[in-house]
Amino acid sequence: MELSPLAKEKLAKVGELSSEEKEKLKLSKELTFLLADYFTNKLSADDLWSKLKKLEESGNESIVKETQTRLIAALNLGSNDIDFERYRSGILGCETLKEQSRYAELELCLNSLESIRQQYRKEKETAFNSMKDGVQKQVEMAARQVARQAGNQRVAIDVEGSVEANVRGSPQWREFILKHEKTYGQKFDDCLTKLRRLI
Repeated sequence: MELSPLAKEKLAKVGELSSEEKEKLKLSKELTFLLADYFTNKLSADDLWSKLKKLEESGNESIVKETQTRLIAALNLGSNDIDFERYRSGILGCETLKEQSRYAELELCLNSLESIRQQYRKEKETAFNSMKDGVQKQVEMAARQVARQAGNQRVAIDVEGSVEANVRGSPQWREFILKHEKTYGQKFDDCLTKLRRLI
């Protein structure tokens, strides 16, 4: 089957990028390297801000929003405190580069995310410790029984490790974790959606 001249022309252009697309791709790669340095602590929040300001002043207005979008994408429920604070500082720092800043709203939303993270961890820890207390006596009794059966032979039993392993392997813990992750994951995602709308 022979292609029409128009189809041939379109097919020939498929692999070509416009100069605008090439510029966007170049900027995206530059931002990827910049954020890699930021995430690995090679750049401070102030350094990131300075570099973004230069890029924005050289005509790349979308760079600030794109940076915030990527920083927000890095936020998650299980982030450690240091990483979360880095993402937060970056997001808020970017906001100061905008003419129409929504800094206060972003800060409130980030505070809500932090509150959800703290609550998530606290409840998880409380539930784990409660289950651990329930298993502790059983494991200690089993350890004493093993020691009696061993008689004169010395037997080393890691009671603490056994307790933790028992709790983590229990159906009750797995059920709790499933519900807990779902509940807090949804709260966190809802707050992230609100944050994305603000930038």
